[in-house]
Amino acid sequence: MKKLTLLVLTLVMGLVLVACGSTPQEKFTKSVEKTSEPADQSTTTIGFKIDELPATLKAQQSAAMLEGLSVKMTVANDQKAQKSATTIAVKTAGLVNLDATVDLLVDSKAEKVYFPLSDLYDDKGNLTTLLDQVTSGMFSQIKKDNPDLATKYVELSDLAKDLTDEKVKKEATNTKEVEKATKDLSKKVTKTVTDYFNSLPEDRFKEGDDGELTVKLTKTDITKLANQLVKLADDKDVKADLKVIVTAQGVSEKDFDEQYTSSVESVKEAIKDVEDEKDAKITIDATIKPGKDDTIDSMNMKVKITDTQDKENPETMAFTITMKTTDSAKLPKFPTKSDVISTTELQKIIEEATSSYYDSLYGDSLTDTDTDADTVQ
Repeated sequence: MKKLTLLVLTLVMGLVLVACGSTPQEKFTKSVEKTSEPADQSTTTIGFKIDELPATLKAQQSAAMLEGLSVKMTVANDQKAQKSATTIAVKTAGLVNLDATVDLLVDSKAEKVYFPLSDLYDDKGNLTTLLDQVTSGMFSQIKKDNPDLATKYVELSDLAKDLTDEKVKKEATNTKEVEKATKDLSKKVTKTVTDYFNSLPEDRFKEGDDGELTVKLTKTDITKLANQLVKLADDKDVKADLKVIVTAQGVSEKDFDEQYTSSVESVKEAIKDVEDEKDAKITIDATIKPGKDDTIDSMNMKVKITDTQDKENPETMAFTITMKTTDSAKLPKFPTKSDVISTTELQKIIEEATSSYYDSLYGDSLTDTDTDADTVQ
C-alpha cells in the first residue's frame, strides 16, 4: 500500500504541476499542453484532501493524524517582477487537531524569502493553542511582551544557508538559467503526458453540458504513463535541466551526479513493483474545465487505491486533488529593510523572553538553587 500510494501521489502531483480540438480528447489534451506556456502573471490554488484512510494506517499513532487532512496552497506569481507569494493552509481532524495558515514571500531577483510574523499573531486557527500546550503557555506570553513583532518579517534566506551549510562552495547558477531549465523540462514532461492521452481511445473522454472534460485512468494507465515519464531521465538534456534546478537549491553537483542514477533506478523499481502487484486496484477520475484560449481553469482528481490481498477486509486509501488557476496575480506589499529581522535577532528575542517568563514563574528560586549548590561544593 505504501509503494502504491507514493507512486500514485508522485504521478498525480506531477500532473498537477504540469497543469500549473473539437472532440473531448482533443480539448483535454490541448488544455494540458497549454500548461507549458505559463502566463506572466498567475494565481494557482492547489488543494489536497484525504477522503479515506486504510484501517492499518488509522491504527498507527504516527499516521493517525492524517485522518481528515486537508492542505490548500495558493501561489500568486509575477514572472516579470520575479516575485511570488504563497499561502499554505493546513487542517487535520485526526489525532492532532490542527488549523494553521502560513505565508511566504519570495523575491527571486534579490534571492530573499520572508515569513510574516503576523501569521503567529493571527488567532483565527489554533496554532497559538497548540504552541502554548507545547511551551506551557510561554508562546502567548512572548507575543504579549513583544507586540511590535506582529509587523515584522523574518528573512529565512540566512536560515536556509545555515541548514545547507554555506561553507560548501555555492554553485554558480543564475535565475535565468533556472527559469530556462524549468521551462524546458516542463515542455518535455507536458509533451510526454499529452502524447499518452492522445494515444488513448477517443471514447474514454467525456464532455459534460457545462464543458467539463473527464477521463478515468486505471492502474495500467498510471504505470504506462509513469514508465514514459521515467524514460525522460535517460535524456542527457533532461538530466542537465534537473541538475541546474536541484543545484540551485544548494545541492552540490557531486551529490547530484552520485545520486541521480540510483534515484532513477529506485523509481523504476517502484513502478515495476506496482505492475507486479496483482491485488492492487488504482483509479483516478480526472476532470478538467477549460478556460479561455484552451488553458485549464480548474482541475479535480479523485484518486482511489484498493489493496485486496485480504479478500474479506480490503483496504482503501482515497484522496482528492484540486487545482484552480487565473491569469492575474495580486501580490501583497513586500517588506522594506526596516521591517525585516534576521533569524538570529528573533532567536535572541525568544531567549530573552523565555528567561523573563521563567523568572516570572519561579522568581529567584532558580538563582537561589544555583547559589546553594555552589555553597555545598
